[in-house]
Amino acid sequence: KKINLYFSRIDKGEKIAGSNNSLKTLLIDLMNNYVKARTSEVFARHRLGNLIRRDIPDLISNLPFIDTSVLKVQGSCGKGNWATIPWISILNKKITQTTQEGVYIVYLFSEDMKRIYLTLNQGYTKLKQKHGKKEVIEIMQNNAVSIRESIASNGFNTDNNLDLGNEFYEKGSIFYKEYTIDAIPDDNILYNDLERMVEIYNFYYKIATKRPLDIEAQQDNILVSINNVNVYNNLSNEIYDEFNVKDELQRISKYIQSKGFIYENDAIINFYLSLKAKPFVILAGTSGTGKSKLVKLFAESIGATSENGRFKLVPVKPDWSDPSELFGYRDLHGKFHPGHLTTFIKEASENIDLPYFLCLDEMNLARVEYYLSDVLSIMETRRWDSERIITDRLFTEEYFGDDEDAALKYKDLYLPENLYIIGTVNMDETTFPFSKKVLDRANTIEFSHVDLDFKFEHYNQPPILQLHNNFLKSEFLILKDCELYEETILTTISVLKEINNVLLESNQHFGYRIRDEICFYITYNQIYDLITFDKAMDYEILQKILPRIQGSSISIKRILIELFKICINNQAQNFSYDNAAVNEEMFKYLNNNKTIPYKNSALKIALMMRRLEEDGVTSYWM
Repeated sequence: KKINLYFSRIDKGEKIAGSNNSLKTLLIDLMNNYVKARTSEVFARHRLGNLIRRDIPDLISNLPFIDTSVLKVQGSCGKGNWATIPWISILNKKITQTTQEGVYIVYLFSEDMKRIYLTLNQGYTKLKQKHGKKEVIEIMQNNAVSIRESIASNGFNTDNNLDLGNEFYEKGSIFYKEYTIDAIPDDNILYNDLERMVEIYNFYYKIATKRPLDIEAQQDNILVSINNVNVYNNLSNEIYDEFNVKDELQRISKYIQSKGFIYENDAIINFYLSLKAKPFVILAGTSGTGKSKLVKLFAESIGATSENGRFKLVPVKPDWSDPSELFGYRDLHGKFHPGHLTTFIKEASENIDLPYFLCLDEMNLARVEYYLSDVLSIMETRRWDSERIITDRLFTEEYFGDDEDAALKYKDLYLPENLYIIGTVNMDETTFPFSKKVLDRANTIEFSHVDLDFKFEHYNQPPILQLHNNFLKSEFLILKDCELYEETILTTISVLKEINNVLLESNQHFGYRIRDEICFYITYNQIYDLITFDKAMDYEILQKILPRIQGSSISIKRILIELFKICINNQAQNFSYDNAAVNEEMFKYLNNNKTIPYKNSALKIALMMRRLEEDGVTSYWM
């Protein structure tokens, strides 16, 4: 039986008078200014972001008919870049914790910001992971019909004639009301409309669950239905798109420790910042130090495993002399056989909200430039396309020859924003060295210290959470994106200029790519308040600059001495170029002084100096 709802129309004047802002005022402000901000203004810390994520949700949360013990109000205008369609949602936490699935109330703005719709709508993201577009729309429309048959519209529209610019939201709408920018009603009408929609939502919840539920007593899996409408929330599979980076990194670190692997202090933070700055990282060190295990466990802790296909370990073979093992090849009959990377990218592209990890194990058993250069070059074409990061396409149509099926399936692939490539390397006589093209494009993290301690009481395993790709997704692609962090950027660049002036003597200096990626790393560290500036800069000198230095000339010795002075922040310290044991003076200084800004880099330089003085040649790789 269809339920007809009766609503008491309460004047909300008192509530509005007690607030510094009104909903009407905030909506008009947002609609008048959002398009300009989206097209020409920096996203990070923009006032409109605060307005839609904080001010409007706070105002709605304080309305007398919003029970915040059950209802969660949140807004979004994108993460890392402006969203085409911003929204403010109201979720019943007993039904759904995320806008990616289930039924909820949501204010949706049209792409041109001329219209706003108050809707009872449906999340479609998780449906898209399992079905094609046509099937998703059909499922949502069937759900909408079932709900309309159970609850009267009470004056809301049911025709799906929304004009948003997003077909899923348009077709998934159950009930809605449209407001235009030149006719936004007064607050009492806005609030009465919202109260009516909340009452509909409350009735939907009661019918769907068949009984009142205490949210504290819910089990991990909830499966409720109304006619053929299923609302399913498996907490273990929920994608968490709201998180505190610092807290998550602590959880990840504890998870890795629970598996018996102890890494140096801040190693997990450094690995995270390196991936955030650029989705290509090299882990170097002697065999058995846990390089591949770090990648696997880090991925596992945020929900990416080999079982669900989001973590892939690919052992590199010594005979890889071209990209065919990664990209694919055509056989003698012209049939295309996709490579490791092609199939993995295809899967990642179809699940863009979830991170995918490709681990190239012992990647320098073959020359990296031979089989990975195309990937590294395409990675440099990363750019914003609305809120998504895209690259140039991986393939030309000629790559597939006459295999039309393969061309149709793979020709439009590009490196998706949720793909992270990590290479592990051993530097010994059986492997190949890296060219500067490779080193310039990665953070090279060296593992040399191993903590063999194991205490069983310290290793209780924290939960695995399915983190949204926004946890790792780059927020900056060019230095202009960091405009709001100008002071940090200028401080970072001043250090880099001092270092580059030293490197210039022996033509070892670096360019804009390294400058920008170090600035991104330092800025992310500041945003999330993870480690000190000096420690972050120490990591970047160690990982982005020192691996490029090698040689046997006297100029290399002068470079190492001058870089050591920068790292210890003591230009007055005298090291004689003619001294055959400068490394001993460096180690003595390190042992006698505790306050050294870039201590790990200084220690590495001392080791490189020792090798230069003992063997006549040096490099980062010991």
